[in-house]
Amino acid sequence: SSPGLGAALEATGGNNLVTIGYTIAYPFGVIAVVLAVQLVPALMKVDIQKERVDLIETIHGHDSANEEDAGSSAPFTLISFVLCIIGGIALGSVRIPIPWVGEFSLGSTGGALLLALFLGARGRIGPFPMRLDVTVLSALRLISLAYFLAVMGIMAGPDIPGILARHGVALVGIGMVSATVSLVTGFVLGRFVFRLNWVLLAGAIPGAMTSTPGLGAAIESTGCDECSAGYGATYPVAIFCMVLFTKMIMLALS
Repeated sequence: SSPGLGAALEATGGNNLVTIGYTIAYPFGVIAVVLAVQLVPALMKVDIQKERVDLIETIHGHDSANEEDAGSSAPFTLISFVLCIIGGIALGSVRIPIPWVGEFSLGSTGGALLLALFLGARGRIGPFPMRLDVTVLSALRLISLAYFLAVMGIMAGPDIPGILARHGVALVGIGMVSATVSLVTGFVLGRFVFRLNWVLLAGAIPGAMTSTPGLGAAIESTGCDECSAGYGATYPVAIFCMVLFTKMIMLALS
């Protein structure tokens, strides 16, 4: 999580070892999430098509009066898109003081997500439509995700040989174990305790792990953009908990 990394850097005074640990462990956590959302339906014999139909029927049943309006979208406009980005960055920069812990902020990613959820729910802000063409948004999502992963790979590449030689086993193990425990816990609670629809859960689990690549894999494996709803519901809470717990751990160890 980038917000979690930011909190750790702030708590340690910008120690470069934090970035190195993040860079090494992060890819293995991503791999675990991506594999899980693709393999779990096959292993657990989840009927994805049925889950998609059930979810769509549930959504329309709860909002039948606005069904036609909810599904409509306007042609893509750059101004609306930029408003979400700039407004999200501004929202994410707001710092909220938390007693005994310090300041908390959503960061640019959390701020952009929250603002986009709000604007998308409203549908329009003045003359600017906020329910934009899904085809264009999907293309932007794929390009942005590829860009993000390429940057992470380029950043990690030069340091991987040396760090793996010295701390590789421990860092890789931490990344894999943390991801696996989170995935199993999220799946068991979501599927067997709360009995969530798999399409929503497939997005909620990456959201709870603040894993954007996991969301991309969930959408690809289910063929359903509604995964984003589960992701959007859990992501802000996950950011808050991650930043809060990071600072609490640093306070406990100091």
